[in-house]
Amino acid sequence: MTSIRQRSLEGFRHLIFGAAETPEQRMHLTFLFFAPWGFYFSAVFNAATGVTDIFYVTALALVGVLVNALWFHARQSLRTHGMAALFCLLALFVVLPMSWFYNGGADGPTLMFFVLLAAYALGAVVLRPWQRVALIAGFLLVPTMLILATHSRPTWIPGYADPGQRLLDLTVSYYFSITLLLILMGGYLRRFESEHRDARDTAMRDSLTGLLNHGAFHGVLDQYGIERVSRPDRAILLTYDLDHFKQVNDSYGHAYGDRVLQHFSRLLNETASAYGGVAGRCGGEEFNVFIPRATRSEVVALDNRLREQCMGQPLDHGAICFSGGAAFDSAPSFSVDEWLGRSDRALYAAKADGRNRSLFDDGAMMTIPSNKQA
Repeated sequence: MTSIRQRSLEGFRHLIFGAAETPEQRMHLTFLFFAPWGFYFSAVFNAATGVTDIFYVTALALVGVLVNALWFHARQSLRTHGMAALFCLLALFVVLPMSWFYNGGADGPTLMFFVLLAAYALGAVVLRPWQRVALIAGFLLVPTMLILATHSRPTWIPGYADPGQRLLDLTVSYYFSITLLLILMGGYLRRFESEHRDARDTAMRDSLTGLLNHGAFHGVLDQYGIERVSRPDRAILLTYDLDHFKQVNDSYGHAYGDRVLQHFSRLLNETASAYGGVAGRCGGEEFNVFIPRATRSEVVALDNRLREQCMGQPLDHGAICFSGGAAFDSAPSFSVDEWLGRSDRALYAAKADGRNRSLFDDGAMMTIPSNKQA
């Protein structure tokens, strides 16, 4: 039953959103999908209760079809922002003024709809400054002109047949407005959460390489230290350092040096991910990899694969060579600094042994260097 319900929900979401991915696109598509049903319901309600005449009922139905077309085009082309802007213009300058004159004027629900539309248009539709000013002016001028027209020509506005009819119209319109407002606020919330996640992820990433930065990577190790009592498997920490990187910068320039860092970071991240690990840039040309569960043979395989990737994808001035050190979390008590220290000492030993190689902290060689380089 749960599986059927999930498939039905996924099918309904696909119906509304199509290939849309961002919260903003989904919010606009949701609004454009449900708004026409509001027009259809209003048409049926007005026809059934006799609140308005047949012209307004027909117009509501036609507007519903038009907004359906806007939703369909937005879903297919993902031009959700443009279609949402067209809907706002249509509602502000056509639908709501028509509603004013056919649905009770200031005594009816139209002002309520103006406020709801303003919340959507000014809060959800991204506009240029002059467009925002023009839209605000529209939301101020159009209702003002309608109120003044009502004051000078009260006979233009047909009244309700009786107070009960007005009460019913206002009640139904209020609940309809609340429904659309909830959809709108849900879209705002999802957009806020997405932007918050993006900002948090950006703050955790090194701006040049896209890997976790120093603080974020240490946060991963700290979290592991909290959870390690429940982890029976051994974790591994690797430290890598690019060989002769200063010479690369001095010989070929910092722009090329940045390319080297970016290229190595991409290969490191792909390799670490393949073994269930995470990579971080923790210094200028120094990188770390943390794998929560690993065997000695898996670490050797990771190191070999990374070296093969670097040798197989050289840059303009040759393949990237690097040294590495690795340390398992084998101490009874956990200390991030002590763990990093053991990994660093293994790295320094690899550099002292000739570079372009990796060692475990017990001195064991992790790989046979394929291009030994002093």
